[in-house]
Amino acid sequence: MRSNLITVVTTVASALLVAPVAVADAVQEQLRLMEQRMAEMEDRLQATSDELRSARATVETQQGLLTDAGLIESEDKGLRSSVGSFFEMVDVDGVAAASYNYRFIDRGDNDGGNTGARNDTYFTHPNGDAFQIDQLWITVDKTPTEESRGGFHADFVWGETADSQVNGSGNNSDGTALDSGMIYTAYASWLAPIGNGVQIDAGRLATVLGAEVLKANANFNVTNGVVFQNLQPFTHAGVSFTTALNDSTTLVAGVVNNVYNDANFSVDRDKAGYAQLQFAGDSFGLNVGAIVGEDGAQNRCDASETDCNTSVVDVVASVSPTDAIEAWVNFDWVRYFGSDVKDGDKFGIAGAARVAVAENTRLATRVEYLHENSVTRASNAQDDRSLVTVTGTLDQEVAEGVHIRGELRWDKELETDDFTSQDDDQLVGLLEMYYEF
Repeated sequence: MRSNLITVVTTVASALLVAPVAVADAVQEQLRLMEQRMAEMEDRLQATSDELRSARATVETQQGLLTDAGLIESEDKGLRSSVGSFFEMVDVDGVAAASYNYRFIDRGDNDGGNTGARNDTYFTHPNGDAFQIDQLWITVDKTPTEESRGGFHADFVWGETADSQVNGSGNNSDGTALDSGMIYTAYASWLAPIGNGVQIDAGRLATVLGAEVLKANANFNVTNGVVFQNLQPFTHAGVSFTTALNDSTTLVAGVVNNVYNDANFSVDRDKAGYAQLQFAGDSFGLNVGAIVGEDGAQNRCDASETDCNTSVVDVVASVSPTDAIEAWVNFDWVRYFGSDVKDGDKFGIAGAARVAVAENTRLATRVEYLHENSVTRASNAQDDRSLVTVTGTLDQEVAEGVHIRGELRWDKELETDDFTSQDDDQLVGLLEMYYEF
């Protein structure tokens, strides 16, 4: 009996001692496996660190090459292309405009073209009773600044605006429409570090005179007025200087080939000079300027006629008492003088206003009076003529950047010159759509 008890106790004790030993062996195996995995992970991390160090060394080498090539602005700004930096400073905008016009009262044959108050005027919608592409206008501009003193500006124009600017009628001699485009302006700029800064522009320049421009979306009305069309130059070939005298006053002066003719040549060594003083207040603006000198345009002067000069005095006053109301008045006096031209004068005054009658609806009107002497060569007689135009325009923005404008324009000849046998009265209705971008 005692022997059996000893056997049982011995068996139980052995079982209790063997179980912990077995558990300890299993734990040791798990620890060994974990150590093996950690060693493998350390090897992988070391390999990754080596690859990162190699990649960083490659980047530093490439960065040094780009720095030597001048393609990096600074280390804190990182990599940047000089071409990309340039285009960040360039602004591109423009307008695409098309229209239809119908002539209710005309100078004669209703199938002819619109001529405005004179058949030699720049009428920017010359095709009577027809659809036309008014203009595709693209402006590219890099304005010089103190940080980047160089710049340029260019206007590229296609459509009837360009064609009417080329020959004043928009049609070839056989009546077919022109399809040419034009570089309206193109000039290089430099902001010279003189005083408050003097911007020097050299090339084909837009005139600083007048209240209207050829660009469609910059005007109150669809058509340009007769003061703009008959008295003011459009562009010049030359050089101009612009500087701010104070926060509200700017002085512009320049030397160009001719007063009206914007070609890259003049009929002799004489040139034309212009100057304008610009004042811009919070709600009021005033521009007073003039141009005087050589004039080789309008068939009045040629290479054999060297004493043929023109002066244009221009005053523009503008007011905007509220965000909903804009108005301007423009006066011009043109004087022809010299031994090779019959002395003569032209006077014109135009006034325009535009009112926002709703959030996206604007109503504009323009009234003009023009009196002129028909002056060509010294042997020609002077024939006075005068006319009045009245224009009304409704502008509706139908989507962002998209405008539809309806217009009525009446031209009334008060005095008829000796060159035509009929009045130049005209009433035209126009419908235009343009998109500005």
